[in-house]
Amino acid sequence: MRKNANFANHKCALRRILLINMLKLKQLVSNLYHFAFGKEVHTNGMNADGTMSVAAGDPTLSVTPLKGLEMLPDRIPCENSMLDISKYKQSENPLIFTVEGSSMSPEDISNGDKLLCRKVDADAAKLIGKGKFVVIAVDKEYYESKNKELKFDYKLRHTLLKVPVESSIKKLIDSLKKITNSIFLEENQKNLEIKYNEAIGFYKDKKELMLSVTYRKGNLRYSFHPVDLIQYVAEYVLKHNGEEWRAKKLE
Repeated sequence: MRKNANFANHKCALRRILLINMLKLKQLVSNLYHFAFGKEVHTNGMNADGTMSVAAGDPTLSVTPLKGLEMLPDRIPCENSMLDISKYKQSENPLIFTVEGSSMSPEDISNGDKLLCRKVDADAAKLIGKGKFVVIAVDKEYYESKNKELKFDYKLRHTLLKVPVESSIKKLIDSLKKITNSIFLEENQKNLEIKYNEAIGFYKDKKELMLSVTYRKGNLRYSFHPVDLIQYVAEYVLKHNGEEWRAKKLE
């Protein structure tokens, strides 16, 4: 039994090494293309370190990639213990994301951090409440309607409240006053109304939207998206202090 388990682990590790080498080659080709033609290619798929990219900010914008950080080890310090992340690394489905952008810096999630996530199906997504860091599939049709060219397939948001699309803006503001003080600012109420009208205008056929927050230049911004676009929930954030990776529990 142990021999079979060891063989399976070695086989998984070999597949991962081959995949990473292929991704490095893909990245090299992408860099050569950018150098030759001055254009950036779409950043969907996996990174050279085996992680997926998630935009923290405007998913139509590119960011400066980080360099010089080593591959993730299997065990990472987390508070007063060691966190075994091998199940995330060896999963057939990608469960580790690299944060691209700094819009979540006020929440202590910064550019280059890694997120260890769990996959959620449509039923589980409906049960997600306030205070979760979620990885959302970017709605290509929505961004095409705004004439924006996408560079990322996923974006990062911090959940606040599920909103039925038939809710009035007054009812929504009254609900938010019970859970967050930020909505008492008149400026935030105006921004919320603009984003809500825009969202329900496009997603009028949906029954429920998730209201999330992000930040732009440190200022709070609201974001609406269909609940069924939530693909992952972040469980840990990994940060590099210049010497090693350290983990922080998010849920």
